[in-house]
Amino acid sequence: MKEKDNFEMVINLRKIATGKRTKRAPRALREIKEIISRHFGAEKVIIDPVLANAISTNGYDKVVSRVRVITSKIDEKTYLVKLAIKQE
Repeated sequence: MKEKDNFEMVINLRKIATGKRTKRAPRALREIKEIISRHFGAEKVIIDPVLANAISTNGYDKVVSRVRVITSKIDEKTYLVKLAIKQE
């Protein structure tokens, strides 16, 4: 299988809207970490602060439904997750 050094993917966060209002943003960050670790087999996932702010741009309780991220391999079993910015 080919190594995935830089990989772009869309993560669906719709099911997080069913949780408690005060826990939605932290749960979204945990869900992103779980998806990346499951997809890449990572032991450590680092989330960029820009991505953390973009998830709760509408407020702490109104989390975005989908987010496009770029995953970069830093070290063996360590990945960095950044927000993918649209290039027009």
